Amino acid sequence: MMSISRCAAAAREAIAQSIRRGESFLTNLFDVKLGLLPEYRSSHTYWLFHDNYLAAHLLADSRPDLSRRIRSALTRFGITNSGKIEILFGEAPAPLPFKAYRLTNVTVFDGKTIRTELVTTNLLEGWAQYADLLLLASIAQASSKPAEARRHFDAAVALWDGAGFKDRAAEHNGVYATYKLALYLIATDRLQVSAPHREEVIRRLMSMQSTEGGWITDYKDDKPVGLANVETTCLSLLALKTLLDHP
Repeated sequence: MMSISRCAAAAREAIAQSIRRGESFLTNLFDVKLGLLPEYRSSHTYWLFHDNYLAAHLLADSRPDLSRRIRSALTRFGITNSGKIEILFGEAPAPLPFKAYRLTNVTVFDGKTIRTELVTTNLLEGWAQYADLLLLASIAQASSKPAEARRHFDAAVALWDGAGFKDRAAEHNGVYATYKLALYLIATDRLQVSAPHREEVIRRLMSMQSTEGGWITDYKDDKPVGLANVETTCLSLLALKTLLDHP
């Protein structure tokens, strides 16, 4: 019988291998001409925010050369902030209250569409019905307003139905979003709280990694639905890295 310490070591190695495969997935998508990653393999759409902003962060250690080139491309296209996803890295100066966001085309280059998400001045109504926004709010307030952060976190936990976070989006789409599993693990790390359903969330997150190394966007009946894309992969990598740093 394997000892507890050996089991823990094996689990950490499995996570480390998943991280390496995920980073390779991102690296293999890099478009040398644009200095960016497409939304998914063979896609002609390139998202500055969130995809490439996240990729620049997640590749900073393993491929600093690519990370720098991505950041340079963001600057070149004139889009260096969004206002929401930066919460994960403490780079959103005024993340709350949440504002409505607009998806827009930046330009078309060589038949490839460059897009991004931009913040508007309108308040975002009904955001507390979405697990991802509750978790982002908890992360944003983890240091400044811990009691409020915990309230948002608990509201997200209440949406767990045993398979995933069944929020308004899941009810509408009929599938669970993989990236919300990742945000949950990131939030528990930032808030330094015990995580109900932690092992189940980790298991489900790990099972959504594709044979190529990226993470598949959604799942239903415990089976992957959709394609592996950059955003879901980056958030999954960030979550797994927190598990290695703070097991």
